[in-house]
Amino acid sequence: MFSKPSFCAAAAPSPDGPGSPRRRVVSSTGFSTGFPRPRVSRQRRVAAALVAVLLLAAADLRAADPPPPGAAQLLERAEAGDPWAQLNLGAAFDNGLAGLPLDPVRAVTWYRRAAAAGLAEAQFNLAHCLVTGNGTARNDAEALTWMLRAAEQGLASAQFLAGVMLVEGIGSAPDRERALPWLQRAAANGNTDAAALLRRLDGDTAD
Repeated sequence: MFSKPSFCAAAAPSPDGPGSPRRRVVSSTGFSTGFPRPRVSRQRRVAAALVAVLLLAAADLRAADPPPPGAAQLLERAEAGDPWAQLNLGAAFDNGLAGLPLDPVRAVTWYRRAAAAGLAEAQFNLAHCLVTGNGTARNDAEALTWMLRAAEQGLASAQFLAGVMLVEGIGSAPDRERALPWLQRAAANGNTDAAALLRRLDGDTAD
């Protein structure tokens, strides 16, 4: 059984990476992002608020462990029900690692299994896929549900992003009252982006 992920949190390729179609935009919260700009509604547009912090949070979640096991061993452990292996396998398909092809649909399948097993990092990655439509139909409401589940387990990056989603009305109506406790918890857990957003929101209130 794995005790930690080897490369589990690489939820998406960098928007600056080779061949990436994503481009940076700036959301209403002021965060530089790499989500493709939606074309339909304000709720879709403000979803761009998430990407930079999602990618940074994903980088923060990577563990400095030995090289990951080979694909065959990873698949065997994942199919046996090991949630860390399921998460790692999802990330391998998400990024074309461990000799596996780039396959975001299969990545989501394994993220979902690990998320259902209660693994906060998998819940975080699944929420990212759902809010970007990577490997699955976009579903902001389900993305918020999974982000909140990860946040409830104490994952500071998820606490911050749950707060951002609630402030911006991604997956629900905008709700600062619900958002503030998550941002405060994330800031207390050392998330500097949450602290910065809290200061910005305090400034908006003062104005």
